[in-house]
Amino acid sequence: MDGIERMIRHKERESVLRLACEPLDVVRLGFVGLGVRAKRALERMMNIEGTMITALCDFVPENIDAANAIVHKYGGQIPVSYSGGYGWRSLCESDDVDVVYICTDWMSHAEIALYALECGKHAAVEVPAAMTVADCWRLVNAAEEHRRHCIMLENCCYDEFELATLNMVRAGVLGEVVHAEASYMHDLRKRLSTNDDGGRLWTNWQVEYMNTHIGNPYPTHGLGPVALAMSIHRGDRMKSLVSVSTRSVSSNSETGVELSGTMNSSLITTEKGKTILVQHCTTLPRPYSRSFVISGTKGYVQKYPVKCLSFAPDSDNIICGDACDEFLKEYRHSFVEEYAWKGRELCGRRWIDYSMDRRLVYCLRNGLPLDMDVYDAAEWSSLVELTEKSALAGGAPVEIPDFTRGRWDVIGDDSFAV
Repeated sequence: MDGIERMIRHKERESVLRLACEPLDVVRLGFVGLGVRAKRALERMMNIEGTMITALCDFVPENIDAANAIVHKYGGQIPVSYSGGYGWRSLCESDDVDVVYICTDWMSHAEIALYALECGKHAAVEVPAAMTVADCWRLVNAAEEHRRHCIMLENCCYDEFELATLNMVRAGVLGEVVHAEASYMHDLRKRLSTNDDGGRLWTNWQVEYMNTHIGNPYPTHGLGPVALAMSIHRGDRMKSLVSVSTRSVSSNSETGVELSGTMNSSLITTEKGKTILVQHCTTLPRPYSRSFVISGTKGYVQKYPVKCLSFAPDSDNIICGDACDEFLKEYRHSFVEEYAWKGRELCGRRWIDYSMDRRLVYCLRNGLPLDMDVYDAAEWSSLVELTEKSALAGGAPVEIPDFTRGRWDVIGDDSFAV
């Protein structure tokens, strides 16, 4: 047990595993940070029944104006606006907000989410939820103390292929899952060097962070769906990791701006002796991939670069293409049936964001536990600091805290259940 965990455990708190809060007839949302992702989320929320945008906050006046225009477009009342260095605190304190929806830079996520919880609000925070292990613990403690949800908005957990695989795992089709692979490979050289992601009006905080850190700063897109398939804190837990990063090399974009190009690979071992390979690279010319490999005693599933399946006893008989899609239909998740058509109509290829938000609203309005909880947010986000710690030590083993305080094997694996 490390020093932080010893400090935390001086006061035992009641767990928020499968936390159910009082139903909300209307989910009143306050948005902090109104950049590219938040504007998309506003469009989605304005198309989900039972929601109301009651407050907005941003440093940039143009962002507030654009957000108000979206609300007006869909017939909503113009929300109360907050600005300035600590406008978000006033938003969190508002009696007209139930959920603080946080779309700011990475380094501010935990501080805002923590204050929202302390103000008795639910926190919905973009990925990663925190950048340090200490902040992960603070989020867990606040969620437990104030009995409020803290969900990390990991949209990839709602993708069709990943949800079908989750159903396959729970149906025993793959046998016992013993290994998984997850990644975030995305050639972002042009976007990062120009600070352009459809009209950013704020600083390029991603480049600032990545040029001064090694390790994996963005682990959750790949790790989230894999952790759910492996029942992390729903029957197993991530116990330790080793991590290595390549040396920094010049990675010129088309603009001529130099970026620090590195590749990070981390190997996680679970309490029950299983493994997860997590990788990250955004500054080298690699095709997009989240890997998503699930390997069990009866079968194998892979999403990138080509979707395919194989099963015992003839594992060389690879099912791919149309045959793979046809096989997966049997395990199609009900969320896809219910949400995909509207999501595609509204968001196109980003329809999984709509599914994520609509499911969040549904659970809040019905007083149900959320699909992902504060322990997911803490466990997945803790890799930001822990992978860097290991990489700086030449790949030395690093322990992963048990944010559930020993409760990782207490409950059944029923997240994402209908």
